[in-house]
Amino acid sequence: MAHQTFWKPEKVVKEKKQWRSGTKSKKEVPEWKKSILSHHNSSPSRADRADFPRNVIEELIAESNGLCQCCGRLPAETTHHVRPRGRSGRGVKTNGMRLNWVCHDRIQTNEEELQYWMSEWERKYGANFYFDEQDWEEHYLKQTAANAAEQDKQQRVKRIEPIVDLLSAAAGRTLIAKEMRLLDGMDDKEMVIFAKLMQDVVGAALAVEKPLGYGHFND
Repeated sequence: MAHQTFWKPEKVVKEKKQWRSGTKSKKEVPEWKKSILSHHNSSPSRADRADFPRNVIEELIAESNGLCQCCGRLPAETTHHVRPRGRSGRGVKTNGMRLNWVCHDRIQTNEEELQYWMSEWERKYGANFYFDEQDWEEHYLKQTAANAAEQDKQQRVKRIEPIVDLLSAAAGRTLIAKEMRLLDGMDDKEMVIFAKLMQDVVGAALAVEKPLGYGHFND
């Protein structure tokens, strides 16, 4: 019997050859993805964000009059991260403190004193005194997302409230957590159908409980 050959698309043959030779060309990156990657690559690294810029150091020197902000006597020789680099302390003015080397080394190795100065800076500048611009942006995004989630939760509670009241009255008790989750998982269409069904059920139950009495007939 003669060997039968089958036609294979040129693209498939080419890709198989590339795979065997190990020279398969890379898939081209879409333009929209290039812009995202470019923005991501241009973001400063963690180490860069912890470094104090020259202008920030100059401002701190001017405000401290060149003296250590801890002892207040010796000349300041270094700029200290009030919240350490390892704890996401950024190189921003509100996280900077001018110290001499003796005070700097002591604070760095004494957790109690480190915590004292962090609490002082928190009292002075607020809880997020060590944030840089990127931290604030992420903070506001998280806050916005949390607020949106809370509003959505309140709207859902308000949406199922009539059904909860109806079921609680019919059952003669407060609904438990898993029953509330069941109602909360329904979409709007399902909720409308379920509400109508429960109204009919409760209405029918009331009708059974209160049968019609015999009337009085006049001669």
